[in-house]
Amino acid sequence: MRAQISESPCGYYPERESRNHFVSDPQHHFTVSEITRLLGKGYRRYGTDYYRAYCRSCSECTPYRVVLAEFNPGRSFRRILKRNAGLTVSWGEPRPTQEKFELYVRYQKERHKDFEGMSSLEIRKNLATAMVRQMFTNPASTLELTIKDGDQLLGFAIFDRTEDSLSAVYSVFDAEATERSLGTLNILLGVEHAKTLGLPYLNLGLYLAGHEKMNYKAKFGPAEIYRRFGWIGTGN
Repeated sequence: MRAQISESPCGYYPERESRNHFVSDPQHHFTVSEITRLLGKGYRRYGTDYYRAYCRSCSECTPYRVVLAEFNPGRSFRRILKRNAGLTVSWGEPRPTQEKFELYVRYQKERHKDFEGMSSLEIRKNLATAMVRQMFTNPASTLELTIKDGDQLLGFAIFDRTEDSLSAVYSVFDAEATERSLGTLNILLGVEHAKTLGLPYLNLGLYLAGHEKMNYKAKFGPAEIYRRFGWIGTGN
């Protein structure tokens, strides 16, 4: 295990400086209990690294988890579940495939990455490395959700299973299938599966109030956020 502090431009507010405390587990030796304690203290996982924000002048990154015993999907959520009732949903061991990689490439191009000045081959090489690190470098307890319409892959997502939660790591979906609200569906399916497993929480990662890409998590409640000394209710 290695611990370190890392500083870099903030991924959410580029004009700010991000400062994170990292704990690395290169060989995935952490037990489920140890992972549960880390995530319970507000850490997130990326590949073999567990990180938590320790920014000097900003405290907007707040770990967010849904309290499942109190979660009751409203009308809009029920409509999304009904609209997608004919899809094939499965949970299992994470497995990379060419089909998943092609969807990952489309998703990154459409939603997140700026690849100006890069050749198509360079983009694919970079994204192949990123997908393996981001989604398929996992501890043994990690689960993968896949969503299909017949033979067509619509989305897949990685969740860490701990002693008290399913913890969302990263999700990819067909951004052109807007009528299906696949991002929201992914979370609702995570809620259902966590309840089936008897877990009290669905950990949705970092929440930034008012941020255009992160504010959607406030729709999922009742919830708790992690502050300096522990989890507190959000009131939503």
